[in-house]
Amino acid sequence: MSGVNAMKNTYDVAVLGGGPGGYVAAIRAAQYGLKTALIEKNEVGGTCLNRGCIPTKAMLHSCEVLHEIKSAERLGIEVAAPKMNIEKLYSFKDLMVKKHVGGVKSHLKRNGVEVYKGTGGFIDEHCVQVKAPERDSHSESGQQISAEHIIIATGSRPVIPPIPGLEEIEYWTSTTLLEENRELPESMLIIGGGVIGTECATILNDLGVKVTILEMMNQLLPQMDAEVARNLRRALEKDGITIHTGVKVTAVSRQGTATQCSVETESGTQQLDAADLMLAAGRSPVTEIPGIESLPVVVNRRGIQVNRRLQTAVSHIFAIGDVHGKWQLAHAASADGIAAVDHIAGKTNHTNLDIVPSCIYTRPEIASVGITSAEAKERGYEVAEGGFPMAANGKATIVGDTTGFVKIVSDARSGELLGAQIVAPRATDMIAELTVAMSAELTVEELGAAIHPHPTVSESIMEALHDIEGLAIHKPPQKGGPK
Repeated sequence: MSGVNAMKNTYDVAVLGGGPGGYVAAIRAAQYGLKTALIEKNEVGGTCLNRGCIPTKAMLHSCEVLHEIKSAERLGIEVAAPKMNIEKLYSFKDLMVKKHVGGVKSHLKRNGVEVYKGTGGFIDEHCVQVKAPERDSHSESGQQISAEHIIIATGSRPVIPPIPGLEEIEYWTSTTLLEENRELPESMLIIGGGVIGTECATILNDLGVKVTILEMMNQLLPQMDAEVARNLRRALEKDGITIHTGVKVTAVSRQGTATQCSVETESGTQQLDAADLMLAAGRSPVTEIPGIESLPVVVNRRGIQVNRRLQTAVSHIFAIGDVHGKWQLAHAASADGIAAVDHIAGKTNHTNLDIVPSCIYTRPEIASVGITSAEAKERGYEVAEGGFPMAANGKATIVGDTTGFVKIVSDARSGELLGAQIVAPRATDMIAELTVAMSAELTVEELGAAIHPHPTVSESIMEALHDIEGLAIHKPPQKGGPK
């Protein structure tokens, strides 16, 4: 490499991966005046913008509007029977993706981040080689980048479970759903009842596909509060989705025009058929980075090991987002990226990376932060819990969406907020209030004293806080009076 090129390809920070963790880290580093390179083999924005958060929520929004139009007569609005135009649905989804990816590209360029198209691999602890995509004849393959600090943000990929017969048939993933499908199958078996499975089930069901969910654990959303899972199950089943929990898929095969699953249940083995099969069994970190095995970086089944500062065993190499295996959430990856760069730049970072909200965009929406009541008891807390039903909330009644509740979990001794679960319209927006309160270490009394606007769904948070003391105004009194 010539002296000129060596200078050109030397950076303060190099980021491997341009998803919501990587591109945010790159922009923040550039904002701090650090010379920054970003390496991404596909489009910037990663899974989130291209194959995850943005396109799925665009399709879910279209489905939500369709659902509301079908219910418009309740509001005094008379409309002809609405139907979804699949081609226009995908066009809207593509427009949203294009808009957001374009915005990220613009922000990277305006902040002076140099973007390399290709796959990054380690040569040594400070040097990365970029292998350009074979299809890109205009890129110079084999470029070397030297950086004082390196941030690994390679994300995750769908898990393909070891089910006999799976390698012999075609199947869907969430990515398949996001591709343009001019004709959808009549029916779909979805293996996995977690976040991805339930969101995809919602979309497909709204588009007229007969959906069956198969979940190995005893409830949908296995990591969530049991009451939350029960509420979602009732809502999905009411919309016509069939759900089997506590079942194991032992084999799959293609029988004529149908996919058949052998399912092991408590009562024996069943055969379930559908036109197509979707895998939604979670995601696993992408740790197969060329050359990483030659470094003293610790990689295990969960991902790349990091400390509280997101440093690997090599102190100037960081790992953020899905690749370290703690959270698989776009906003957690972005927060990681900022925290890592703050450490590199010698800045103070105030984000508590243990307080991360989780959102599910089903109908009803679900959101949570912190721990559940069961988890709090397991950790030895004396739990004080308050709740408030959506059926008693004025705004929820007006919009006709009264399924769900707000639940607050706290420490009875100190009043510390330990967690919250929300099943409600716009739950994914409401959870931010509780995340901020927990991050600021507000007590139940302090947050409950804040005046909430009326009529809003967020009033339910205030009522649930008051309910911890048995003092919720719009909820029947507890037996024995206030606590």
